[in-house]
Amino acid sequence: MVSSAAPTVFLWGLRRRARDLIAALGARIAEWADEEAARIGLWIPVALGAGAALYFLLKTEPSPFAAPLLAMAAAAIGWRWPARRTAPMLAAVFCAGFVAADLRTYIVAAPALTREISFVEVEGRLVAIDEAPKMRRLLIETTKIDDLPTDETPKKIRVSWRGKEFNALPGDLIRMRASLSPPPRPAAPGGFDFARQLYFQRIGAVGFAVSPPVAVPETHRPFVQQARAGIETMRVNLSRRIIASAPGDSGAIVAAVVTGKRGAISEEAQAAFRDAGLAHLLAISGLHMGLATGLIFFIVRALLALNETIALTMPIKKWAAGAALFSGVAYLMISGAAWSAQRALIMSSIFFIAIIADRRALSLRNVAIAAAVILILTPEAVLHPGFQMSFAAVTALIAAYEWSSRRLDPTRSFSAVARLRRYVLGIAATDTISAAATAPYSLYHFSRTANFGLAANIISIPLMGFWVMPAAIFALVLMPLGVDAPLWKLAAAGVDIMLSAARWTMDLPGSVSVFAHWPPAALGVLTLGGLWLCLMSAPWRLGGLAVLPVAAALIFANPHPAVFVSDDGDNAGVLFKTPEGESSFAVYDKRKGKFDTEVWMEQAGIDVRRVTPLRLADYAACDLRGCAAAIDGAWIAISGERSGFEDDCARADAVIALYPVAKPEREGCNALLIDRRDAWNSGAHALYVTRGRVRIVSATEQRGVRPWSKG
Repeated sequence: MVSSAAPTVFLWGLRRRARDLIAALGARIAEWADEEAARIGLWIPVALGAGAALYFLLKTEPSPFAAPLLAMAAAAIGWRWPARRTAPMLAAVFCAGFVAADLRTYIVAAPALTREISFVEVEGRLVAIDEAPKMRRLLIETTKIDDLPTDETPKKIRVSWRGKEFNALPGDLIRMRASLSPPPRPAAPGGFDFARQLYFQRIGAVGFAVSPPVAVPETHRPFVQQARAGIETMRVNLSRRIIASAPGDSGAIVAAVVTGKRGAISEEAQAAFRDAGLAHLLAISGLHMGLATGLIFFIVRALLALNETIALTMPIKKWAAGAALFSGVAYLMISGAAWSAQRALIMSSIFFIAIIADRRALSLRNVAIAAAVILILTPEAVLHPGFQMSFAAVTALIAAYEWSSRRLDPTRSFSAVARLRRYVLGIAATDTISAAATAPYSLYHFSRTANFGLAANIISIPLMGFWVMPAAIFALVLMPLGVDAPLWKLAAAGVDIMLSAARWTMDLPGSVSVFAHWPPAALGVLTLGGLWLCLMSAPWRLGGLAVLPVAAALIFANPHPAVFVSDDGDNAGVLFKTPEGESSFAVYDKRKGKFDTEVWMEQAGIDVRRVTPLRLADYAACDLRGCAAAIDGAWIAISGERSGFEDDCARADAVIALYPVAKPEREGCNALLIDRRDAWNSGAHALYVTRGRVRIVSATEQRGVRPWSKG
């Protein structure tokens, strides 16, 4: 006979084991938390960036007092209970990032045009020149634009000039006639906001010059403007000198690597580098800064070591570190100080300062310091793809190599063959890790990612490290003697091989994957998971992989527009399926808005470089008055002539009128309506169609009412 107490004893034992398991798990988590305590500083730039990102994603301006009060409250909690101060302190840093973004927005505020103005006389100081094969793009600090009031005159404008060369140089006071427009709005709801980017550069208008810039004589130029103009003039002249010595795309790429000016690179070459996974070689990044400063460090140290007395009595390693530090600052100024270059300089500066101070530099802390400095000074960087991809790649690489360095075999061989094998494997690992780290940002911002970049990088990175950059550095050293031209040609010859590898890789079947536009939440989840995986050191770091199914669910559940309407309301595009089941795209008028069409196709997940958009008349029922397309149970009419408007309103579920519609006609239309006036007022539109139901979203709804969206 079984005792009735047996189940009770069993349950009591089960509960005790569960309590022991929970206690052991709690002790292990506490142990891991103690291990991570020394790394909490790595999360400071994450909190700063998250606070700044929240500010920029708001639809309306927040109260200027909310974030400072929250930051002070969080800091007070951390001060009052120091044993539990980690979360409050990170909350305070989060609020500080929010405040920094709000303050930066206030500081850079400047007038911007709200309407087009044509053939006006512009006076101002030429700040920068970017030269492309068929035009020059000029950045001008304006002093006067015709009769425009001073409080409405943009601080800076950017115009293109397609005429012959002119004799004005950066720093000159110039005069020209130009047609100007407000900063461009997104080409599609949720698309890249050019107006926001220009707002933080204080550029309030864009356009084109209709007369050549003419230098205006002046008696005095402030010292700061002279210094800035001198640097920009040096960059322009250096770029021209390189391209003159090595014409073509190879010389233009060398010029971009040295000066940061990429305008002379053809679209075909840029596409080849991008689709081959080599786009990172065109941006001034840690690779270029490390090669430049590292080469100077070793050359200076080697030269000093040739003198026995100096080598034995002087700190030549510190002197070499100082020379490398100086060369890094010079390279930053010559290259235009992009965010990736700033990050690279800050990290390399910490490394060389550590050598001078006889300290050991911790790499992930270098990344954290660089990110924090950039986010405090320019918090808008948090939304820029260059900043995101640069820091994602370097964080993942350093975290991976920190992990692997603890597992190195101390008995490993150092023979030439073994070293070569490790170098090749290192390049392969570096490319794989950086590609995985940057893929989410590439897919989110550009809707495409390169699949076969490994092969091109194994060829191109050694060429950049051992051929192109050393030749370029020696060319810069010899340039005052006027014997630099052969070295620029030598550097360009290395780039020619890289271009061949890029074109070969780009032409491989399946070399590029394209996806429809991701929701921002998916990118945020992947970013948080990646940071957890990289910044943590205890085994729970693998929890970062748990975000993958969450992000996948967000991506696949995200609806995609079926119809797009242009910002000026004169064109529309439709996403449809071919009889073979593939996605394709049709445009009402292919002669208009080529850029808009490319943005629409990228958002729809269609490769704009391999798929040509169709005419809507080839897909839908069209006549001289417009078109009508059946989409998932709904009829969408695109009305090109007023004579067909009444019929379209009676039969369609939604009507896109490519002309302004009067109020009485609008009220009498039974369908959902977007007319040209709606596009003028609210920007580009997108139509979502699900089982016969149509939903309309405008760019203004997505952007909200912010300082950069008031134009």
